[in-house]
Amino acid sequence: MSKKETAAKSSEGEQLSELELTLTVLWNSVRRWMSQRSNSKVAGGLSDLDVFLLHLLVYRNRALRGIDLAFALSIDDMHLVSYSLKKLARLGLASSKKIGKEVFYEATEKGHSHYQEFLNDRKKYLEPTLQVLSREFNLEALTGSLRMLSSAYEQAARSAASS
Repeated sequence: MSKKETAAKSSEGEQLSELELTLTVLWNSVRRWMSQRSNSKVAGGLSDLDVFLLHLLVYRNRALRGIDLAFALSIDDMHLVSYSLKKLARLGLASSKKIGKEVFYEATEKGHSHYQEFLNDRKKYLEPTLQVLSREFNLEALTGSLRMLSSAYEQAARSAASS
């Protein structure tokens, strides 16, 4: 390999490291934002996972199994999801219904109120900045790119696990 090819590979590696660092910071920032929902007037004491699951129930607006929610969020540990869903049900933010051997969860009216409070805060605190950023790039295209990137990392993780 020539020096030029080695430098290009090194540069690509450095760029990928920078991307992974940026994604990690983004993830931690999103989790911090979501964890602020634990200070909600509707319900307190929620973890960021509780908030993610509740909001996914509201956003999807239909009964979902824990496994469906775990899959949607790419969570491998079903015990975490199950614990969180039971907590949401205990707090009256979600309801559960057993159909056959499966348990389905739906957001309650209180859960919908929590989500509405979140939307109001997002509109107040986050959307003004995102409107400025959307002049620079298309949020829909960015979402698609991030999904493709997630798929690449998921595939890499599977390949590494099976080698």
